[in-house]
Amino acid sequence: METDADELLAQLFLTPEGLREPYALYERVRDLTPVHRTALGHWVVTGYDDVNTFLRSQHALKDPYRVFAPWVGKDEWQEHAALRRLPNIMLWANPPDHTRLRKLAGFAFTNRAVQAMRPQITAMVESLADKLERDGAIDYMKDFAFPLPAMATGRMLGIPDADLPSLQEPMRAFQDIYELGLTPDDLAACDKGAQFTDDYFSELVEERRKNPGDDLLSALIAAKDGADQLSQGELIGMCNLLFGAGFETTTNLLGNGMLALLRHPEQLDRLRAHPELIPGAVEEMLRYDSPTQLGNRVTDSPVEIAGTVIPEGSSVVALVGAAHRDPRRFPDPDRFDVGRGDAPVLSFSSGIHYCLGASLARMEAQIAFSTLLRRFPGLHCPGGADTVVFRPRLTLRGVESLPLAAG
Repeated sequence: METDADELLAQLFLTPEGLREPYALYERVRDLTPVHRTALGHWVVTGYDDVNTFLRSQHALKDPYRVFAPWVGKDEWQEHAALRRLPNIMLWANPPDHTRLRKLAGFAFTNRAVQAMRPQITAMVESLADKLERDGAIDYMKDFAFPLPAMATGRMLGIPDADLPSLQEPMRAFQDIYELGLTPDDLAACDKGAQFTDDYFSELVEERRKNPGDDLLSALIAAKDGADQLSQGELIGMCNLLFGAGFETTTNLLGNGMLALLRHPEQLDRLRAHPELIPGAVEEMLRYDSPTQLGNRVTDSPVEIAGTVIPEGSSVVALVGAAHRDPRRFPDPDRFDVGRGDAPVLSFSSGIHYCLGASLARMEAQIAFSTLLRRFPGLHCPGGADTVVFRPRLTLRGVESLPLAAG
């Protein structure tokens, strides 16, 4: 009997194998239907143009209460630190609140502000590369892919470098809230991580109120739009959002991108010989194995996608990972090609929720890969890149560990 879309999606969302290696399942679902209503009543969108159109729709809204309803009822919401945070962060806001929050924070991510960070990012990359040169081998995820974006975003916010390691696991634990199929134990771990980081950033906000510095958090505390300022909850939420997005998605971009190069040595050699391809290669890394694989929305009005009308009040999963392998938009989509230069990627979302820090993440990755390829011509993974496995997570996709040797 033919496997139907519901079975394939269950394998994708709920099995360790599907979470670790989703792309063959994406292809099968996309071939069956561009828009699918699951047996549980959720909708799934898979094609590139359809995902892009949906994410840009003014009727595709953020609604954490509806998205997380399968795991906890609204009356229990306040019992969970991980859920209490969500209404205070820009990621889950809609206009006019989203517009207000983005305007208050957007000054830090203008092109001029990001480019001004280039010397600092370059110095961080060179320092982390020095460790690889000294030691000859590192765990790339632990010793490079996490510290770089954590330091970059942490220094922007005014987080002391010494505090960064203690924030990694709690922040990662909280961000599992975005995964599908949470168990009560998973939610408890999310709550524990969220409470830790909420407490940390609450203390940091109070410290910056008393002693403002030359950092983003101090600027956010002082930021005004007329009489409007960020509330205490919004400030804590902004810290959590900027730091969490700054390290988790960029960490996974650095990790997934490095693994793709190691698994395709001809592309690694090509990039080393033609470093001018690196900006486009980073876009291909984002497409080929995106650090963000899906986006959740709820419709506030009927939305027509690929000839199908998704009703008002529907919960929709836009499969970015599937969209990036759509052969109608990307010829030979399963091929990793650092010179591809096709359609814009959706890793940073699309429309009004396009990631504020996208240009910073791109700059970090471009400097990182330029430096590593220049300094280490014999870069390789001891034991072979095919032995590296992905964490069993889908929304935020990345590898747990990546051994890397200098030569």
